[in-house]
Amino acid sequence: MIAKFKVDRNARGVTLVETMLAVIMLSLLFGSANNVLSYSRRETEKGFWIQQAITQLRNGTRAITDMLKKTSYPSTIIRYSTGEEKVISFKEKREYDISGRLRKMELNPSTAYDMHSITDGGVVRPNFNDQTVMYYPVCEPEKDFDSGYIAGKVNWVQLVLKPSSHYSTSGLGTLFLIEREKTYDTRSDSSRAFGLSDDFDTGDTITRVREIINDVNAIEVYSYEIEELRGIYVTQTGDRQEVINKRILVSISISVSHPKDSKIWLSDQCSVINNVQLVKMVGGEYLELLAVLSANSAKVKYNTSELTVSVGSAVGPYRVTKIEANAIGLTEPGSTVERLLVKTDS
Repeated sequence: MIAKFKVDRNARGVTLVETMLAVIMLSLLFGSANNVLSYSRRETEKGFWIQQAITQLRNGTRAITDMLKKTSYPSTIIRYSTGEEKVISFKEKREYDISGRLRKMELNPSTAYDMHSITDGGVVRPNFNDQTVMYYPVCEPEKDFDSGYIAGKVNWVQLVLKPSSHYSTSGLGTLFLIEREKTYDTRSDSSRAFGLSDDFDTGDTITRVREIINDVNAIEVYSYEIEELRGIYVTQTGDRQEVINKRILVSISISVSHPKDSKIWLSDQCSVINNVQLVKMVGGEYLELLAVLSANSAKVKYNTSELTVSVGSAVGPYRVTKIEANAIGLTEPGSTVERLLVKTDS
């Protein structure tokens, strides 16, 4: 006996085509949602970065300003048992007669305790090495009183631009304030603080390191100076002498950019009238990728020279190892470690 089954033509089912269409529609829906969420996340990250960058620039330039306002030369304060007090500065020495009238003023030609800075030399950008942007002294006087002696202190403040942890992909740096302290005792020198000659030494004890600004794209330092009258004195022979000094304004501009989107950038600056004289340092190493011309050549700027390079070419002390769409590979002398020099927007 043959069994017969009746087919219900009104029964509903899901075909393979319908299933595939549903899967495709869900994929498009979830893909669009993922794109919207990814875009929202990226924009939110950029917003957080902008907030952080604004805060860092404000606090960083304020920290630099506060330290620049404290610049000073070493000095010696001598107080005798009679109550008489004498102040001797590193930068100038004054001589008075018995009546207290100024008879001689001598300026110290030494630049040992002046501010040293890369200035008026264009833009300083991060590179593979640590670059000293400036250093200057903040001093506490030596006190030689009849009641006791206290040695003087020199706090050397160094502003250093270092390559960031993501320099090889972003071309950005990190700005540090490094402080070193040393003491001075001039009791064996009749000129006291005026006779000091010690200069800044990176071997001195580091007392404080502050990471003040991240994602630094460029730093510019400019200085402006005017002459001012330091003092007037009359010699024993009656000659009237004027001593002229320079008053110096230092202006620092710092710009930062987003490590993944160089079109997003911010900048801030600070300007301070210096309490010490300025020595312009011969600028740090300048290295920038200007353009990738082809798969085999690129244009770079090293210090003041523009060079067209290919794989194997020398760029200063470096050697080109490869050329990519937006970067070139370089190795340093005596090293096989390859680092990328990335093109950044000016």
